[in-house]
Amino acid sequence: MNLNSNIPETMIPGSYTGYNYYAGPNGLPANIQKVLLVGDVSSEGSLAACKPTEVSNEQEAIALAGSGSVLMQMYKAAKKAWKYAQITLLRHATVTGSAASWAFTFSGTATKAGLVSVICNGVEYAAGVAKNDEPGSIAVELANVINNTPDAPFTAVATLDDTTPTGEVVLTAKCKGAYISASAGGLNVSGASEAEGITAGSTTTTAGVGTVSLETALAAAFPERFHIIVSPVYDATNLGYLKTHLDSAAAPLEQRGQRAVCAMIATPTMDGTTLVRGAATNAVNAAKAQNYERVHIAAAKNKLNATAWEIAAGLGAIFASNSKPNVPMNGVAIPGLAIPDVEDKWSGEEQDDLLYAGVIPLVEEDSQLCIVRAVTTKSNNGGVRFEKLVDTGVIASLDYFRDALLSTHKSKFKNKVIHALLADSINEENKKVAKDLEDEEILRYIDEYADQFITQESKKVPGRMLCQIPAPVVPGLNQIYNTIDLYL
Repeated sequence: MNLNSNIPETMIPGSYTGYNYYAGPNGLPANIQKVLLVGDVSSEGSLAACKPTEVSNEQEAIALAGSGSVLMQMYKAAKKAWKYAQITLLRHATVTGSAASWAFTFSGTATKAGLVSVICNGVEYAAGVAKNDEPGSIAVELANVINNTPDAPFTAVATLDDTTPTGEVVLTAKCKGAYISASAGGLNVSGASEAEGITAGSTTTTAGVGTVSLETALAAAFPERFHIIVSPVYDATNLGYLKTHLDSAAAPLEQRGQRAVCAMIATPTMDGTTLVRGAATNAVNAAKAQNYERVHIAAAKNKLNATAWEIAAGLGAIFASNSKPNVPMNGVAIPGLAIPDVEDKWSGEEQDDLLYAGVIPLVEEDSQLCIVRAVTTKSNNGGVRFEKLVDTGVIASLDYFRDALLSTHKSKFKNKVIHALLADSINEENKKVAKDLEDEEILRYIDEYADQFITQESKKVPGRMLCQIPAPVVPGLNQIYNTIDLYL
């Protein structure tokens, strides 16, 4: 072996010692999962479109996204789910269209003190009513309450007839687009009165106009690695953009493994009163259209007091909290999210259908919204059932294995020359990384696969070493099948 020193030459007698920080074992890299939330900002938000910006606290997020915006709602949902989530905000391209609005009118005269309110996805914005109050003053008071509540996802106006309030309240969403007012997964808004003598008329919804496009935002985020990307929408076009982005980023020359999360409130398709397709079938079809191991779609049934983008953000934060990649998330709660009513719960048969097709069913357990099983949308290969990449822990483990190998190669072999022992040295380091992961119960049976670790110099390209590396991932435990034998 030829020894080399990095100590400067000197003529002075003595013993001189330097340090090589890279000779010994370096251990496995930290498995930190950065979360990218993609959404829209309100008029108060300063975040420019297509500029990923990391935030360290809620005040920064408010300044960038604006209170009550889609992006701010996502941030809050993610932090409620896991307060340690490392979050970057990304504003997608401006939606060309209009904001949704909701209008209702108060009538009557209050005969007794009480409350009037606006209810949005289970959240109540209430104003007090005194005896003898008229609709006009009540509408003004309620509008003031809403406008003084920064987290409200809309602004409020008490309409005037000349200078006199009419009793009508008009709410306008802080973000544009059709998805904001979607009956399933959007903002569900209604006016209400608990004050005797005052009636709140039915709420008229004017749907938002315009579609979200993630294409340019994802292009702007491409150079950086975000382990979990959360989409506010789940339409096929945007999931296609996500799939392309993830595939390109994870490619061998980029090596930035990432996963994407979105959520939907699945509802049945009806033709009048005739059922065309059930809620589960619609969710299944959305997943089958993707069939990709890095895309995840979670689904609640019929209705839930949360938006699709809040559910997705909460789920993304839970994914990021799972520091050991192959540990399953069966039954893991998503704190901060509402739970479904009894009639809106998935049956066992529906859950099985969803999981088989690559959809994550969301169910209630112990009064919390929980993941049934964290599956990917990769359910088949060329139309044939494909089990290897069903659970998200498998692709997450492969990404982590690659990260660990890259870290070792960078520290051990950067700027080396190809000498006679280099192939064996690289091969042994690859085995050592695998053994370290075996100690962490992420890989297994490494000794049995020892002969499948192969490293050799390329005969075609000078300066290139070729490695073949087995990855026997330890699967997460999902099921225990029991047979109980009866003895009398």
